[in-house]
Amino acid sequence: MNQRTVSARRNRGVTFWAWTVSIAVHLIALTALGVVRFSQSNTQARNGPIPTAKVSQIKKLVQASPTVPKPKIKKPPLVTRTGRFIRKINRNLTTNQIFDTAKLSPQSSAHLANSSGPQKVFSLTDNTILPKGIEFFGSWTEQRKVCYVVDCSGSMQGTLGQVRKKLTESIEKLQPDQYFYIIFFGNDRLCESGTGRLLRATPRNKSAAYDFIDSVQLAGRTNALAALERAVQIRDDFGVSPSVIYFLTDGFELTTEDEMRFPQKIANLQRRFAPTSKINTIGFWPQANDRRLLEAIAKQTGGEFVLVADSDT
Repeated sequence: MNQRTVSARRNRGVTFWAWTVSIAVHLIALTALGVVRFSQSNTQARNGPIPTAKVSQIKKLVQASPTVPKPKIKKPPLVTRTGRFIRKINRNLTTNQIFDTAKLSPQSSAHLANSSGPQKVFSLTDNTILPKGIEFFGSWTEQRKVCYVVDCSGSMQGTLGQVRKKLTESIEKLQPDQYFYIIFFGNDRLCESGTGRLLRATPRNKSAAYDFIDSVQLAGRTNALAALERAVQIRDDFGVSPSVIYFLTDGFELTTEDEMRFPQKIANLQRRFAPTSKINTIGFWPQANDRRLLEAIAKQTGGEFVLVADSDT
């Protein structure tokens, strides 16, 4: 083998080993670089800041309820059975609309119109005993709300003074937790102690009622139907009708046909506008026909009839 051939083989061997060593060195360098970077990332991960929270804060977050905005609730309209009842009355239904008769316009007492203002608070002592009921001409009730309907027509001449006295005494015995209303009928009009609302039996309202009773004068015809129609429409501040309506008269001015229908007309009014009210009738020396009418009215409305027939009552 000549020298040139040996030299060529030697050069190829050197080149092979040079490449082999170069590749190995690069592999080692790349491996070392990768190890170093991986080690640094682990070190940074171990040494870096870790989010922390206090135990109390965590506890508060766990126990805290989610904040929910308060819902806006619209108040339902006060449309109870009583409310619907009032609205029917506020349509100002007249006797003429119901029974084809004329409605008489009421006349209110001016000095009682403002009696619905602020009321005093009354306290009772330990030994105070309230009467169990209300009395008017011997007719008793244990209810707390009454309406007096009293005849002051011309036919009551000679008896109105006695009626005033008994009415005043009845109101005088009322307690502050009781309520009343007064309607006088005669002279083709109605005279009332208020504006349609039951009055609480405070000293102020009772005193005004005494003046009102004394101011009423006899006059005119007996318009009982309009008076009773008005009485069943009286309410307290909560829309409740009087439990008892005292109806006092010495008789009626009715035709024979009207006499037959009159008790039923009153019963229809009571059932339609004040089904929980009773009408206690009081007859002042009535004629036989008038007495039968008063008895029928009381019976058909769940009330009682009282006959006044002597001057000692």
